[in-house]
Amino acid sequence: MGLTEHEKRELSAIEQHLAEDDPAFVTKLNTPSWHLRLSGTALFILGLLTTYVTGLVLLATGATLSSWPLIAIGAAVTSVYPVKVTAQAVSEHQRDS
Repeated sequence: MGLTEHEKRELSAIEQHLAEDDPAFVTKLNTPSWHLRLSGTALFILGLLTTYVTGLVLLATGATLSSWPLIAIGAAVTSVYPVKVTAQAVSEHQRDS
């Protein structure tokens, strides 16, 4: 069921009035919000988890193939990198405080 001409005119008037009263709000509504907006902390955690899972996959693959280089790389990625990145983030946070 479509809108009547009267309803369309009323909506148009409301839209025009809103645009005059708060142009920043109208601009915000007109910008596409299809992309995901993540904070820096969320991106950091997502990257850290991705690195950790990648290390676990390397460990499992190395164990399945009996490949000590893959096991060593997986262990390093799983343990060393997340600890290093977390320690660096904590030290930066303490420095900023």
